[in-house]
Amino acid sequence: MAKTGVVLGAALLLLAITTLGADARTCGVDVQGVVDECMDYLKKGSRQRDPSPQCCTAIGGADINCACKKLLTPAVQSLLDMNNLVYVGRKCGISIPKGTKCGISSSIIEGLRR
Repeated sequence: MAKTGVVLGAALLLLAITTLGADARTCGVDVQGVVDECMDYLKKGSRQRDPSPQCCTAIGGADINCACKKLLTPAVQSLLDMNNLVYVGRKCGISIPKGTKCGISSSIIEGLRR
C-alpha cells in the first residue's frame, strides 16, 4: 500500500507539471529528479532523515515561492509530509522566506524564522 502511495504521488506531481506545460525544470526544480531521488524523504509516513546529494541536486535551485504556487497543488500536498519537505529543503540549502505558507502550518513557519 505504501508503494502505491509513492507511485500515486509521483504520478500526481508529474501530471501537475505536464498540465502546466512545464519543461524538465520548473521553478528551479528538476521534477523528474525529485520524483526519482526525493520521494522517499518527502512522502507521508516517511521518517525524517537527511536527503541524498542527488535529492539536493534535484531541488537545489528551487524558487520556493514559484514552487509553492505551481507545483504543490492540494492533491500533491495531501501525499507529502510537509514537515519533511521543510526539513529536506533546509538540509539542501533552500531558505523559505518569512510569510511563505506553501501549505505549511504557522508553527513550522515560526520554527524556520528562529
